[in-house]
Amino acid sequence: MTLKLNFIFKHRWLLLIALLSFLLKLKFVLQGSVVNSDAALYIAAAERFSHGLFSEGLQFYRMPFYPLLLAATHAIISDWIVAGWILTVVPLWLTLIPLYLLSRRLYSRHSALWTILLYSVIPIFNTSSTDIKRDPLFLFFTVSAVLFMVVFYQKHRFRDMLYFSLLVVLATLTRIEGVLIPIVFLMTSPFYVYRRGGLKVVYCIVIGFIALPLTFILILWLFETMGGSTSSRLHEVFTWGKNLINLKLFIGYQKLMVSLREFQDTLPRANLQNNLIEITRHYAPLIYVVGLVEMMVKGIFPTSLLGLYGLRWRNRENNTREFPLIFVMWFAFILLNLIFNLSHDFIAERYLWIPMVLTLPWVGEGLNLWWQRYEAKKLLAYSVLIIVIFSPLSKTFAVMARSGETAVIDAGQWLKQYDAQQQLSVIFNDRRLPLYSDRFSDVNKIYKLKAMLRYLKHNHKVSLVVLYLSNAKYPELSIDGFELVEIFNGEEKAVLIFRRL
Repeated sequence: MTLKLNFIFKHRWLLLIALLSFLLKLKFVLQGSVVNSDAALYIAAAERFSHGLFSEGLQFYRMPFYPLLLAATHAIISDWIVAGWILTVVPLWLTLIPLYLLSRRLYSRHSALWTILLYSVIPIFNTSSTDIKRDPLFLFFTVSAVLFMVVFYQKHRFRDMLYFSLLVVLATLTRIEGVLIPIVFLMTSPFYVYRRGGLKVVYCIVIGFIALPLTFILILWLFETMGGSTSSRLHEVFTWGKNLINLKLFIGYQKLMVSLREFQDTLPRANLQNNLIEITRHYAPLIYVVGLVEMMVKGIFPTSLLGLYGLRWRNRENNTREFPLIFVMWFAFILLNLIFNLSHDFIAERYLWIPMVLTLPWVGEGLNLWWQRYEAKKLLAYSVLIIVIFSPLSKTFAVMARSGETAVIDAGQWLKQYDAQQQLSVIFNDRRLPLYSDRFSDVNKIYKLKAMLRYLKHNHKVSLVVLYLSNAKYPELSIDGFELVEIFNGEEKAVLIFRRL
């Protein structure tokens, strides 16, 4: 009992931060917000896997690892939505552990506490608790893999290399971007082998990377014995790399620049040099970089820049040798996102989660340096910490205070009761509507509004039309041959249900 009390007292701040993180995420989940659109695909695939229909499940989603985990969780938790939330909240919360240990190894215990406190209160890692997506698992596996990579370089233990290899496999099975982790490791390993030497390090690396393909083969064999397909997206990695080298990956970017050039010709003074569109075309890559930086700063919250500013007081002699390793990993994921942004003209904030979280140990160290430098000047020290910590926390509370969108949930519950035997033919314009109606087979049969109206003219078997529209559009909407039977209003959007006459 005494040992337990000593442990709790010694790690009281860590436990309090972990409790705060869990309660914030739990509060978002208890609000019962509507899940993200991709959740319908994952749950539909998992539902097929749970019935042993692996080929049908792969038609909904081709990477089976996450849906299989979802199906396994559903075997314990009967509600699909709750099972998905568990696979989101638990990894987001558990990421505290590898992030704390990583920051402590890079800097100090105090820096690690500031790091995880900031991670716990940042809005994006709390508001995402209501989504059902792969990114929290990928974040946990990746940060854990980076931790064991650092531990291996520090202690040269073979078991750390095996843990790293296993986590890389799990990360890659979750998101294909996980292949970047061993690439960065191989790029940086010659430097550490040269600096620290020893055949033991070389042997561990070689054997560890032999374990990578063997682990993949074992997982694929187990999946095949269950009747599934061993198709993977690894071939896409090689195709992507080939297209990157021959620049075919940027064909879409080149077409976009041509379109901008054509658009420029339609504007006044298009023939004059240095006009707005011409400058945009010439500096488009730099504009994409600015956009990524803006997303990064918003993700870790702008006030975190004060923590980064505090690094100017860092004694460079105290930097650990593993600092360049983290920086290379950070830079590699930034570069990957920039290439994706250039080739797809799109990027989502969740794609930047890894570099965001890898930035937090630097912010935590900066906050610790602020505290050490101005500890005597309590007012200034507390002011900086309040700004950096309480600003994102207040934003999190502000988002939490908003009422959740319930129109989709209410409409799904109504349809589930109205057509309990699922005998009617129903079409939707949002994936989440069939999800909340337990009509998983309809998840991939989603129509945009104009396409749906054209489809209804030629198909007379459809009995119900369920539409999720903005409040500004739905009062003017009518469908020939159908009558409006139910409206479920939300703050900004509503669900309309039409029945054939």
